[in-house]
Amino acid sequence: MAGKDGKGWLREIKQFYIAHNSDRISANAQALWHYLMYKANENWWHYPLCLYIPEIAFALKISQTAVKRAREELAAKGYITWESPGATSRPDTMY
Repeated sequence: MAGKDGKGWLREIKQFYIAHNSDRISANAQALWHYLMYKANENWWHYPLCLYIPEIAFALKISQTAVKRAREELAAKGYITWESPGATSRPDTMY
């Protein structure tokens, strides 16, 4: 995701659409990517983002399973990396 240089997020969005034109991703994956950009900006680009799947599902109005599939799709195509906290009640960590 984008950095703190002030224009990194614009570059990130441009690169997202360049990559998307040659390697399409699902609508849910696109929505998740944009939501993560929004949350990163809200968090002043401090990583990692620690978000709960139910929070994301509610914000995007999709199921938790759809969020997990979209997250896996973004990770498989190199748009994001993420870590699971395991069997705890802590949120997933996304970069």
